[in-house]
Amino acid sequence: MSDDPSHLNSVRAAALACFGDLVRDLGGDAAAILRSCGLTPAVLTDPERSIPYRNVVQAVEAASRILNAPDFGLRLCAMQDINALGLLALVMQSAPSVREGLMLGARHVRLHNPALGYRTFMDTDRGLEHLAVFQRLEPNDDMLQATEICVSYMRRTLELLSGGAVQPVAIHFRHAPLGSEAQYRQHLGQTPRFNAAFDGVSVDALAMRRRSLRHNQFLERFVGGFLAGLSPAPEQSAADQVRHALASLVRLEMADLGTVARILGRHPRTLQRRLHAEGVGFEELRDVARKNWARELLGQQELGLVHIAHLLGFADQSVLTRACQRWFGATPRQLRRNAGAWPRAAL
Repeated sequence: MSDDPSHLNSVRAAALACFGDLVRDLGGDAAAILRSCGLTPAVLTDPERSIPYRNVVQAVEAASRILNAPDFGLRLCAMQDINALGLLALVMQSAPSVREGLMLGARHVRLHNPALGYRTFMDTDRGLEHLAVFQRLEPNDDMLQATEICVSYMRRTLELLSGGAVQPVAIHFRHAPLGSEAQYRQHLGQTPRFNAAFDGVSVDALAMRRRSLRHNQFLERFVGGFLAGLSPAPEQSAADQVRHALASLVRLEMADLGTVARILGRHPRTLQRRLHAEGVGFEELRDVARKNWARELLGQQELGLVHIAHLLGFADQSVLTRACQRWFGATPRQLRRNAGAWPRAAL
């Protein structure tokens, strides 16, 4: 839709994880469905690639219609691993309580899908907390499968963080049923409340305060520092903002243009144009970030060179050797022998 802000009409290609398998299981042609919605099968090969959210929604809706599978979205969600959410899954699992995990997910949903928004509100009379999802793009009637996927992920996240101890008291959809009651009960464990005031879940407010079984202090500290590193000052140049984000992302092997653009709230092409106007390219900035990370890793003598190559996202140690010769004019072993003499200005 031309009226959609370009930085919102974007989602990680991982949103279509298992799409091809499910369509084939149902006797359909995944490639044909994707092409009819302006996507190519190649988009499924790179989960971190940014693709238009509208097109993903259209593909899921088209598959449901063509294959006569009203529960297609719920089936797709059930087939996907929670780690299809990428960084967002890690962020939610870093929280000490179930509620804090959900709130972190709502706050940082842009790491996976900037087109979504979340809000919470209380029903104090019944002791319930409601978590609602909404589309930040202009909504239409062809987003119902996508909505059911989002709400199903809420339920799965509750189960994940609580070890199955916390379940929604109620599940809400603003639309009428798409499939049978049996299908909803199979996928969601209950019959949702349809034609409701919001799309989302209602959870016992006290149960939401339960300790998250996925939490550990190391992960919490790591993610906290990581998220702090993704918050560059708005007055910085685009290049400095990208440098700031890349310093954290290279450590997770997620230093791709799409991820950086999502974090900064820009469309990838818009970000590239901004960088070009400032006289620098994204690949150049990523190379410098990797160089700095490599220097830090090589200073840790307990790390083997094969391990360091893997952490930097290189195929093998020979690629690390060539990179170090290009960056520093020396091999990794030579650099380690002369670590104390490395000029910091060279970085």
